[in-house]
Amino acid sequence: MIHLVCPNPALDRTVLLSQFKEDVVNRPSQVHENAGGKSFNVAYVLNCEKGEEQGNFCIHTMLGGKMGEYIQQLNEEDGIPLVVTEVDKNTRTCTIMIDTELGKTYLVYEAGFELNKDLLEQFTANLIKSIQSGDSVVFSGSLMKGMPDDYIAQIGRLLPENVNLVVDTSGVALKAAFSAQPDIVKINDEELAELTGRSVESAEEAVNLLKEYAEIPYFIVTMGEKGVVARLQDDIFQLTFPKIQVKNPIASGDFFLGSLCYSLENKGLVDREAVIRACAYATANCLQWTPKVELEDVKRIIQEMKLTIL
Repeated sequence: MIHLVCPNPALDRTVLLSQFKEDVVNRPSQVHENAGGKSFNVAYVLNCEKGEEQGNFCIHTMLGGKMGEYIQQLNEEDGIPLVVTEVDKNTRTCTIMIDTELGKTYLVYEAGFELNKDLLEQFTANLIKSIQSGDSVVFSGSLMKGMPDDYIAQIGRLLPENVNLVVDTSGVALKAAFSAQPDIVKINDEELAELTGRSVESAEEAVNLLKEYAEIPYFIVTMGEKGVVARLQDDIFQLTFPKIQVKNPIASGDFFLGSLCYSLENKGLVDREAVIRACAYATANCLQWTPKVELEDVKRIIQEMKLTIL
């Protein structure tokens, strides 16, 4: 079972417009609503990968009010199970306005609810009691305001034996998480530079830094146009992918992580094939205006990738 941790979700409304103008009525060509939060994006890929099989994952989250009920309904329709800690405030809405003609994106994100000690303890208890030996626990994105900086490490110390800990975060939360020895760390080059205090301008510099974290079995760094550098135990390589016309990159990193988690759950490891497929999901998402992929794009991009052993 894969446990996706998403304490501060939202309803994401993506509004597509053409030539967004001020002081006049702008009528969208399309409005798309989906459950928002990085773990919900990870779950999208897990749903794609499982196909017709029954999914083996759930999202641990906090929801409240009519908007929270709507988010639960959306996930029921998609067959995504939730473990919900209820809150007394209506779940927030985040609006993503995209001018499809000018290629500009406008993000309007509401603030979430106030997390107090009792609510955090309740959420943590609901999470821990659901986890069994052999499961995977996935932290994606920044910690929620009100969580201690070492929350990931705290959870890591409470996990049963043989539970995989997967981390995709940044800053002090990332540094603190290393004390729990995650099985997978997936970050970008800027986050690696912040973590180490050293330059990460090239794949070679990234490799040298990854070698210093031998206690992490799978350490992967995304580097934008420079591709992806991965250290899978002793296997170190760089992936570069074809140039594309990017429409909307939002959620691409989450799609990448979702594909990795699927491989970890179903193969028990992350190999080259898994990283290649994860890159393809992330790249294919950029071809869409809203967070989703066409599987034909994924297959085509896999064929166009280049792998270099480092």
